[in-house]
Amino acid sequence: MSKVAEFADKNASIIERVFTRIDGMQEALTARIREISEIPSPTFDEVRRTEYLLKALPKIGLKDVTRLPKGSVVAFTESKDRDDTLLLAAHIDTVFPVETDLTTRVEGSILYGPGTGDNAANLAAIMTLAGILRDEGIGLKRNLALCGNVCEEGIGNLAGIAEVMEFMGEKLGTVIAVDGRMAHILNRGLAVRRYAVTAHGPGGHSWMDFGAPSAVHELSRVVAEVSRIEVPAEPKTTFNIGTIHGGKTINAIAQDCTAEVDLRSLERDQLESLEREFLRIVREVPVAGVTTEAKIIGERPAASEPPDGPLVKTAWEAATRLGLKPELGAASTDATLPASRGIPGIAMGTYDGDGVHTVEEYVELESLTTGLKWLTLTVLTLTGIR
Repeated sequence: MSKVAEFADKNASIIERVFTRIDGMQEALTARIREISEIPSPTFDEVRRTEYLLKALPKIGLKDVTRLPKGSVVAFTESKDRDDTLLLAAHIDTVFPVETDLTTRVEGSILYGPGTGDNAANLAAIMTLAGILRDEGIGLKRNLALCGNVCEEGIGNLAGIAEVMEFMGEKLGTVIAVDGRMAHILNRGLAVRRYAVTAHGPGGHSWMDFGAPSAVHELSRVVAEVSRIEVPAEPKTTFNIGTIHGGKTINAIAQDCTAEVDLRSLERDQLESLEREFLRIVREVPVAGVTTEAKIIGERPAASEPPDGPLVKTAWEAATRLGLKPELGAASTDATLPASRGIPGIAMGTYDGDGVHTVEEYVELESLTTGLKWLTLTVLTLTGIR
């Protein structure tokens, strides 16, 4: 008998009571997701959601609610001083600039809005779970912490989960990053390097100085050459030029231009091979008179949690017990950093939907209660019930 099955059978009455309650919570979950989604929270400017959590977490029965220096918020079901804590981490930052229209709308069984899935749905799930534990009077054998952490997206460089780990220290035993979609179990973390590449040239007038090298032209040639790099399918390795900007006006030869480049691989060695080729192109492609510089602006480690380890197996067994078809996968999430430091960590999501990182993002509302059951069963199996 699996660990999850043994736990669920032993605590059948409690699980049934909790699941019955969850069955009636789709409307409440939807309302909470919309509330969170419509609070602007771009990376490095998450203060509005930080303030929201500082007010909301004590109301759902959490203790020792603490705001950390960069803006992450941590709270506990028992006490911050208890050892071997299981942390549920849901990032509160988004990829959307503060001026983005974040208005949400429901059409039938679909909730539309930027950031509804990534990561408002998952933040709403952990908050709702905490409220259920309080309302049902469920005591846990193991301490449970919840955090809304900053700086997961963009060039946040996992600074939010890093400050949470530093705050919790040796009391941190396991991390579940509540991120992504149901029923993906992300047990591998990608090696990531991010660069800002800047080109600088003499500039000049577009007519009188025609022929003088342009920073925009030369960096564009670099980008074109990078786009022709061949990368292996296995281990999966990728690159992306996410932004490019430069020049001052249409009739001036550009003096400066900058591009931001994202390099990723499942294996560190392959990432380093891609990085060497990328840096060679940056050095060699531009013509004389234009200088280039590549500066690292972000780095994330590779890590993995064994598929046959207790953390992955628990999440997998909980999914199959609920009739889901779990899949293992790889991504760069807040679970990567703890896993790279020997702390068991995975990411798992609580909703179905699509359009992540676009203004057309959506969540399938009927998936929310199943996703919350999956998270609940996984967490309770890992913590135990007193």
